[in-house]
Amino acid sequence: MGLGGLGLLIAAFVIWLSHVLGIAAAAAVGGGVLLVFMLMVMGFGVLALRRMRARQPSLMSEAIGMLNLGMRMATLVIRRDPSKVLLAAMIAGAMAEHFSRNRQND
Repeated sequence: MGLGGLGLLIAAFVIWLSHVLGIAAAAAVGGGVLLVFMLMVMGFGVLALRRMRARQPSLMSEAIGMLNLGMRMATLVIRRDPSKVLLAAMIAGAMAEHFSRNRQND
């Protein structure tokens, strides 16, 4: 819709310009305007393609980053209230024991 509207505005500009300068000059100016818009669209497209093709971080670096964040949060919680961490550790141990027993039974 936007490109269609832009095309309509350029056509109206060329028609108005043809009354002021003449048909040949208006066609030349209109063609130049269209070339400028084409170069702008190509430039934005090239920038978008470069950004899409940029190297993405690996899964391992993402996992290490998340692990690092988890460790920072854990140390913050431990410093604030060690009793909550002890309770969380007991719950985590109970869950690990529960899941390991289920696997051994299968």
